[in-house]
Amino acid sequence: MRIGPVWLMQPIPYFGEKIQGDWIYEPKIDGWRMQIIHYKNNHLECWGRRLERTPNWSDKLGYLLDELKNLLPAETLLDCELYSSEGRRFIPSLFAKKPKVKPLVYIFDVVFFEGQNVSTKSLKKRKSILSKIRFKSPFIYIPGKPLTSIRQNYMTEVKKGREGIVIKKLNSPYLIGKESPIATHNWRKIK
Repeated sequence: MRIGPVWLMQPIPYFGEKIQGDWIYEPKIDGWRMQIIHYKNNHLECWGRRLERTPNWSDKLGYLLDELKNLLPAETLLDCELYSSEGRRFIPSLFAKKPKVKPLVYIFDVVFFEGQNVSTKSLKKRKSILSKIRFKSPFIYIPGKPLTSIRQNYMTEVKKGREGIVIKKLNSPYLIGKESPIATHNWRKIK
């Protein structure tokens, strides 16, 4: 598989069913889903999740990408969430020539790393790969925390002003769709 924009994996709602195995939780950020791609020739791009609309945001968000050139290995694709210092409502300002807010980019998964397709590796392994990259503001790595109590973990994040949580199975692969996103039971959103 050649590196380039992919259909990003999607969580499904959690309906209270029993969760088995090792899971983590991450805060649910109410931003815009984005992927960042660092090509072999030191060219970076960022894309929105709706590939049918060809959402190449690279020109308008180029000021963000310059900061990653020395941090992110070539031939790497990150799955992340674009957010703003003033919340979701101000995300469109980030696309202006002079943004009125500061960008925040929450990074929570990696699909390609140094030219290797790591989507078939477990989430635990992909998180380990991400933990070795020294991200700097406005890029924020979300390592995830062990899921101990769905209710308590949810309440902890809501009290911090988050939309909710996304729970993820640690031994799950990253499923890349061929013609559309794949929604998976290995990622559950609770909001």
